[in-house]
Amino acid sequence: MIDSTFVGRTEELSYLQEAWDSNRFEFCVLYGRRRVGKTALVSRFCADKPHIFHMGQLGSEAVELSNLSQAVSRGVFESATVNFSSFEDVLRYLSEISKDERLIFVIDEFPYLAKSIVSAMSSLQHAIDHYLGRGKLMIILTGSSISFMEQEVLGHKSPLYGRRTRTLKLGPLSLGETALLCRRSAVESVLVHAMTGGIPLYVQYFSDPQQPLFDAIESVWFTKTGLLYQEPQFLLTMETRKGDQYMQLLSLLASGATKPNELATKLGISSAHIAALLSTLATLGIVEKRFPFSEQQQRKGVWTIIDPLFAFHLRFVYPYLAVLELGKRSGAMKVLSAQFDQFVGTRFELMCHRYFIEHTQREIIAIAHWWGPNAKPGRNEEIDLVAQDINGGMVFGECKWRNTPVGMGEYQKLKERSDLLPGGTEREFWLFSKSGFTEELRSAQKATLVELEEMVRER
Repeated sequence: MIDSTFVGRTEELSYLQEAWDSNRFEFCVLYGRRRVGKTALVSRFCADKPHIFHMGQLGSEAVELSNLSQAVSRGVFESATVNFSSFEDVLRYLSEISKDERLIFVIDEFPYLAKSIVSAMSSLQHAIDHYLGRGKLMIILTGSSISFMEQEVLGHKSPLYGRRTRTLKLGPLSLGETALLCRRSAVESVLVHAMTGGIPLYVQYFSDPQQPLFDAIESVWFTKTGLLYQEPQFLLTMETRKGDQYMQLLSLLASGATKPNELATKLGISSAHIAALLSTLATLGIVEKRFPFSEQQQRKGVWTIIDPLFAFHLRFVYPYLAVLELGKRSGAMKVLSAQFDQFVGTRFELMCHRYFIEHTQREIIAIAHWWGPNAKPGRNEEIDLVAQDINGGMVFGECKWRNTPVGMGEYQKLKERSDLLPGGTEREFWLFSKSGFTEELRSAQKATLVELEEMVRER
């Protein structure tokens, strides 16, 4: 049954359709973080095609082979049952029945199957090298463990290295797709996107427009039985061996400690260990070392939490777990009410970056936030968006998440700050606003003006 809430994924479906249309053997690796919609995507793609769908599970090899035999039987036969004694036997059988007819074989959550059937990857390697390539079978492996899929399946030490024909790392929904799924106002859609990052299942937790958003947030985030209350810890446990240590490190990052030496001192571990922890978190897409636009010196980079789910949890939930465990939510909710707009403003900036990239006609080769000194007033300045195109042209932008319209003053400040960056004989300015623009700024036609409704309307 196809999920009626399925939205977006047009490019991803087209990519898989290209593999199907090739009418030859295809080995597709599709992965992405938990709840990003991998199963929904594959189910939608396979709905009108002959396919066998197996959900990998942790357990004994015998049990997993029995479950796999049942999946093949359901996909191929109407009533008869076939039993396989090895994963190799499964692959040989599928090779035979797909010699002349197209067939999709999906193993959802392949890491579980690979841990239950330890010879699975070497068997698949042998099958691809010796006989699967002569038929029309299309294999799709999915996985939620980023580390397993990138190291054990795609990594150069993997038995499967170099054998995939297609790779798809599934990312989150866009802001417009989040708005379509959660069915809320433009402002509330941004709030939902800011704390879920566009992960489809998380967005659906807030998709009842009749329920006040803050009531939904309290229920989902701040209640012990809430669906996101323990989600970040679960994700770390799934991907790492020392989830508590990673969470402590993330908590320090969230509190403003961004230098490795400072983090090492506060955690009581070596700088080398801190570097390894940060590297793992960066691989998982939870943190990132960011630099001012065009400046890649290590001394200026700062580590920051980029995953919206973790950023929200570490700012508004994690510091108050002791009282939340006792069922006291009012204090934490008041902190949220007071600081939510500030949190959303930072996330809104990234939404503006994506909108700009998707709508500019320029051939952009670099985009980032910029910060640095202004010698004249003797203070540090920031520009929310700085981009450069292939011809050296520069674009400067400001992203305003506030309750008053943006006017000529903001444009003039942006123009002045842009002079702090060298180069760019051709310069362009963009302004993004939650609350619109003054008539004076509109009439001046000095910059590209983007209102919130335009950003959310994009589907």
